[in-house]
Amino acid sequence: VRPPPLRMAHTEAMAYPLLTVSGPNKLSGGFLKDLGDLIAAELGTTAQHQLVSRRRMQATVMGGDADIACYFSPLWLPGTSDNWTVAVVPQVERVVSLSSAPLNYESDQDLQGRRIAVLLGYQFPQLQAAFETGLVTRLDESQVDLLFRRLRLGMADALITSEVEIAGYFKRYPQERERFHISSRSFSITDTQCLVSPASAWRLAAVKALAHWLSHGLPLLLATPLLGLMYGMHSDSLGLLML
Repeated sequence: VRPPPLRMAHTEAMAYPLLTVSGPNKLSGGFLKDLGDLIAAELGTTAQHQLVSRRRMQATVMGGDADIACYFSPLWLPGTSDNWTVAVVPQVERVVSLSSAPLNYESDQDLQGRRIAVLLGYQFPQLQAAFETGLVTRLDESQVDLLFRRLRLGMADALITSEVEIAGYFKRYPQERERFHISSRSFSITDTQCLVSPASAWRLAAVKALAHWLSHGLPLLLATPLLGLMYGMHSDSLGLLML
């Protein structure tokens, strides 16, 4: 009997190098696609990839419309604590501002009174209270490119996103690099994991074992220098990957 495919859900707002989208909702590459293909191959099957909104991700996976979603954290998806693998790869977020008006980020207090562009549906627990009270103004965009566009046009004071997506943006648009200032201090560092659906045909234990192998074994170790060279990741990201 042929095993069922591994249905992997990805957030549609994610950008290169995490995901590469060609045409309407067509996933053609990226680190997370490769990760899903590798997990599926080790399970003896193939991966089917689908793009969903960040707000629908929890319902999609927990409801059984997808088997797995990686590059997430229990901090972002409450009520899912029993369905996670070990940490697979860290996410480092940084604050980006205009070089002509740099925001020297040292603590969250430096963001007070500022307009901060972020991706729609993304969670920022350490800023939630400031967003709700108006100490910090949250501006949502659906794509990383639109975060930079808003900042470039003076419609935001800064943006927050992952440094791999920042590096990916500058790899695609190298002429833009001098326009922007990237904080030397990270805004957050989160050990991201894979969420496995309780309704999946694939057992959580099997996926957990594979995730443990990926996080400690040869494939990720071999990928680390390549990620650094291709995507210009900062040394703290590379150090976390090598642990």
